[in-house]
Amino acid sequence: MKKTSSAEKRSKIKAVRRIGAPSGPRNADRRRGVLIEAARTLFVEKGYEATTMDEIAAAADCAKGTLYHYFSNKAELLQVLREGFESEVMNRIRLRVDSCPVDDWQGRIGAWIEGAVDAYFEMHALHDVVIYGPGMPFRNAMADAQITRYLTRLISDGTKADAWKVDDAHWTAVVMFYSFRGGCDEAIMGTQRTEDIASKLNDLFSRILGVGV
Repeated sequence: MKKTSSAEKRSKIKAVRRIGAPSGPRNADRRRGVLIEAARTLFVEKGYEATTMDEIAAAADCAKGTLYHYFSNKAELLQVLREGFESEVMNRIRLRVDSCPVDDWQGRIGAWIEGAVDAYFEMHALHDVVIYGPGMPFRNAMADAQITRYLTRLISDGTKADAWKVDDAHWTAVVMFYSFRGGCDEAIMGTQRTEDIASKLNDLFSRILGVGV
């Protein structure tokens, strides 16, 4: 039986590699990141609908075939950006909350507010693209979002610790979340001062939870 030489093996490997795929995992990850960042910039600047796959490839300085190797369409890019946005927001919130003593429940709620408000103001342009873009309505996107589930757990754990009395943690978290969103949007529209939002939300959340009033 004829043995396959090393050169023939390498040739076969190259033959099955998809056109446009850079060799090596590090180069592949780097290229994918460049494409995602190019899509993010264009979606924010031009809007999702107005941006084309050709423009994304050009902005990333790569061949169109390379783009299609990683993403079949704009919807896939939008989903990746949506997941990345949610992860970044949650990382900021968790860092704030985890810095509080485990038994400081009001402090942990306040940390959630500060982390969420800071992230919203800093990334609201991307938020508008990934949340209000094509796909499911906003109400569906937020129904099971990490940020809402995390707040629900905080409220539920605080109830178990007798920090407050809440019968329905999920309902309370949803009401508080929409209060947070509305408060931030008012500041973005100029009807409230940005620097006052976290404090006002902290007062409101305390009243909703029935503590510190």
